[in-house]
Amino acid sequence: MRLILSRKGFDSSPAYGGCASPILEDGQMISLPIPHPDGRIPFGALRPRALDVGQIVADLTGRRISTACRAHLDPDLEHSARERARGWRPAFGQDGIAQRHLERMGVGTNDLFLFFGWFRKVQRVGRRYRYVAGTPDQHVIFGWLRVHRVLKVGKDDLPGWLQEHPHATAASPYNTLYVAGGPDGGGIFPTFDSTRCLTATDSPRRSLWHLPSDFLPGSRPPLTYHQRASRWSSTHGGCRLQSVAKGQEFVLNLDDYPGVKNWAERMVSV
Repeated sequence: MRLILSRKGFDSSPAYGGCASPILEDGQMISLPIPHPDGRIPFGALRPRALDVGQIVADLTGRRISTACRAHLDPDLEHSARERARGWRPAFGQDGIAQRHLERMGVGTNDLFLFFGWFRKVQRVGRRYRYVAGTPDQHVIFGWLRVHRVLKVGKDDLPGWLQEHPHATAASPYNTLYVAGGPDGGGIFPTFDSTRCLTATDSPRRSLWHLPSDFLPGSRPPLTYHQRASRWSSTHGGCRLQSVAKGQEFVLNLDDYPGVKNWAERMVSV
């Protein structure tokens, strides 16, 4: 079994949103999907848990991204985000270099994706959402998917409900969809919890993580893209990892890390 820590949602590049996804005043989290001209749905039509994503995006980007802009809703994990065709289940698409990495690492059936992104606290000021001054930028795990099927777009038959996914029609030799076994085979963590925060609490950089000590590589193959020993250090109650600045899919073979497997399974079983 493999664990994939997968970075998704708004990021620092203006092309990918240019700001953090929100942690609302009541603790709810929303991973904002990146804008994309070929997106299947405008931000204004996204209503997870009856929240107006269009307004949130427009407010937090200073109207740089409007409610009419198209969203790349991937991973697609929350049934309430939009109207659904019968048979819908969580799914995630990947392509290009990142997909080639997943293939090289043998990612497939029964493997577990944990999706994380950049988050920061926001509040309503009048009628608008604003970031709370002085609050930290954090990498937080917001969702998960256990792989049931791996489908190659253009080669495998896709079920009708999957046709609405943004990766369903892209013409590419590596375009791939990872699909859950049912509606409960993946999902989101709707509220912030410090146990799902990767960023160390005392770090001014969101890329410096505090993880369970079970992640320390020792003589074992480390989390991919994090081979340099200098990135890892042991700390009281865990370990520190200076995560890479770029990259989407970080893979760990859990056959070598039973403690991490237990940590991940506990997270998705709550």
